[in-house]
Amino acid sequence: MKKVLSVFLAIVMCFAVAIPAFAVNTKSDLQFGADGKFKIMQLNDTQDMILKDVAEIKLITAAIERENPDLLVFVGDQLTDFFPGATEDGLKKCLSNLFDIIDEMDIPFMMTYGNHDHDYEDFFTLEEQLAFYQQYENCIVPEDRCDPGTYNVPIMSSKGDKIAFNIYMMDTNNKRADSDLLTGYEGVRENQVEWYRETSDALKAANGGKVVPSLLFQHIPVKEIYQFLDKVSFSEAESDDVFSIDEFAWFRLNDKVIDGVLGEVPCSEPLESHTGQYQAWVEKGDIVGAWFGHDHVNSFYGVTDDGIMMGYNGGTGFSSYGRGGDRSVRIFEIDENDPENYDTYEITFNEMVLDIPFYFLDAFSPVMVTVLGKILKFLLPDFLWDLILG
Repeated sequence: MKKVLSVFLAIVMCFAVAIPAFAVNTKSDLQFGADGKFKIMQLNDTQDMILKDVAEIKLITAAIERENPDLLVFVGDQLTDFFPGATEDGLKKCLSNLFDIIDEMDIPFMMTYGNHDHDYEDFFTLEEQLAFYQQYENCIVPEDRCDPGTYNVPIMSSKGDKIAFNIYMMDTNNKRADSDLLTGYEGVRENQVEWYRETSDALKAANGGKVVPSLLFQHIPVKEIYQFLDKVSFSEAESDDVFSIDEFAWFRLNDKVIDGVLGEVPCSEPLESHTGQYQAWVEKGDIVGAWFGHDHVNSFYGVTDDGIMMGYNGGTGFSSYGRGGDRSVRIFEIDENDPENYDTYEITFNEMVLDIPFYFLDAFSPVMVTVLGKILKFLLPDFLWDLILG
């Protein structure tokens, strides 16, 4: 009898180990079309204000009408960074200026948070912000999630019989109190990395032991984004290079980059810290692309030494600094028969809209840091700067 009981307990324990300790999303209403295609549009840094951002809305509506995406992903900083006397009702009005229009266009959307969304947590919590988004029927943030801005939503095959793809949304939290000017953002936390690992494993198990190819979206880039940059001295700096105040040096894109523009030095998680997020992506092997916002004048992307494609969409909104008429949304076209080799491209305001607004806020762009660097480079000979910098 004891032997039978032992065998029974062993079987029960095996099942207990096999069942995840959390609920993972392995089903959704998102599905590849009959043609086997699925299209995603990334938007970020809309930073809407009380006054409606007419130029931003023109860009977004024109891009949606042309591209007819299946899904919109808002990758943080939906809330403005400058709102003296802000109230919860005032911030909701800012958001409704855009999301009422998104609702009218009847397209599913997902969202996560940026550092400026976190800025208002003391009176407009992340859960309260999420409740605002969820009042719209097309908001598809699931109930099973790591936190209000960290979750996954799978995309089912065209036949609806299996998981064909997956989307991760990750909340990268806020700026650290002891941070450097540029690279002092917290990034994801340990529990979020562990949630990602467990979710990746659960999706793989639900997919018959095969890794589920996934796109990951988050506001702050991982520090490994610096794999795409080379540091150069004052004497080596050229016209397309950008200047870093933190490093007091120049940076340029290297040959790992496929396309796009470097307009400012990336403001990433701290270079000296170790969140372990990127290493988890390499370990699990399911991330076919990690895409960021935050640095409004960067649009470059490339492939890292570990084979992971990473990059940016430039800022979408006109209520903060940007790249003039090159403010953009980014498109991802995925084929369920070859999901790892998706197509991606930006759509800019200049491309879609004829009338050009006045780009006053671009005067506050980090691009001005590079202008300062060029002035310094002009004022003193290169050899003197090299001597000063050792």
